Order: sequence, then C-alpha cells, then structure tokens
Amino acid sequence: MHGKIKQAMILAAGYGTRLRPLTDRTPKPLIPVAGKPMIEYALDRLKSYGIEEVIINVSHLKEPLAAYLSSVRGLSIRLSEEAEPLETGGGLKQALPLLGAGPFFTINSDILWIDEGPSALDRLARHWDDARMDILLLTQSRARAVGYDRGEDHLFIKPENTFGWNEAEAPYIIASVGILHPRLLAKAPEGKFSVKLLWHQALRENRLACLPHRGRWFQTGTLADIQKTEELLARPSAS
Repeated sequence: MHGKIKQAMILAAGYGTRLRPLTDRTPKPLIPVAGKPMIEYALDRLKSYGIEEVIINVSHLKEPLAAYLSSVRGLSIRLSEEAEPLETGGGLKQALPLLGAGPFFTINSDILWIDEGPSALDRLARHWDDARMDILLLTQSRARAVGYDRGEDHLFIKPENTFGWNEAEAPYIIASVGILHPRLLAKAPEGKFSVKLLWHQALRENRLACLPHRGRWFQTGTLADIQKTEELLARPSAS
C-alpha cells in the first residue's frame, strides 16, 4: 500500500462549450457555484488533504484563470499551458514533465462533492496499491449523481474491480476524481486524446480499480446543473 499522495492535477483547460455564453468571457473553472469559483471546491479539498503541489492545465481564457490561481494561498500551484485544449488525456500527457515519479490525484475542475465520513481523497489514498494499480477511480451511484452525462462508465466499473460493490447502489458512474500513476502516461500518444484511452489500457491489463464515494456528488457542466447543485447545497442537510 502507498502512503500519502503528494501531488495532484486539476484538469481546467477546456472550452466549457455547454456553459456558453458565460464561458465566452469567463473560463469555466471560474464560473461561480454557490458563491465561489467551481475550481475552488477542488482546491479546498486538496488543501484539507494536505497536498503539497497542484498542477493545473490552462488554455481557453488562461490569463484570468492564471491570475486567480496566483492569488490562491496554502498550495504550491504550477501551470501546464496548452496552446489549444488537449482534452483530458492529452492534458495529462503534456503535464508529465511537471509530475513526479509517484501516483497523483486527478480531479476535473467542474465537480464538487460532499463527504460522509472520511474524505474521498483519504479513502482513495488508503485503497491505493502501487503494485496492483495504475488507476483508482472514485465512482458515484448514478441515481444520486447530479449533472451526470450519459456515457460508457459501465464498461470500467465492474463488481470484480470495485471495492465494496453494492448492487443496490449500481449502476455507478465515474466521479472524475482518482489516483493515476505517471507510468501509464509514458506510452500515451502526443496531442489530443481522452483520458478514457488510459482507462481502457489499464482495464485491459487488470490495473484499474474503482472505489464508490460515500456522500454527495455534483457535476456543474451546464447552467441547469449549476442551478440544481446550488438548490441542493442550500438545504441544511447538504453542509
């Protein structure tokens, strides 16, 4: 088992097309959700965990995003600049020189979550097994996910590779939080590609594992998703 995870990467370089026209002038990670930029939720979680360094990829409207990130206290932040967005996998590959030799957290900038009990990041780190895994993905019960897009998540999340699989909670979705080992990026292509390419590779090699989240989860990729998230966060039970 691995000890403390020391690095994280937040994926923040996309165009945010589903949030237009807001994202014509404001980078998606800075769109407010319940009064603060959506990326701040991930930064706060990483601070609470005790992460030492965060890599953040930037591209679309990178100047205001870089300015905001330069004001963040309590984290060492380094930027991975992309001339044009390289998608989730390409962004990770380009950041490889900034990533150390050990496993790191990956978080999409348009999600937020509430933990019930031990934090999701602590639980992921506790379940990480460097000898047996290249990727460990947090998952969420689809029935309780706000802002979920239909996808092929079921291809990756199976009873045999999921800790504490609960049939009553299934089907699960991938919650866009996880731990990834940089060795998986060594063979990845250059340029644009989806992180799902890496997931498929790890799955083929039996080195992809999943861990169900205990708590609530929100994806804020559209205006409707943000409004629903804000409504639910305003309820006393959401704190």
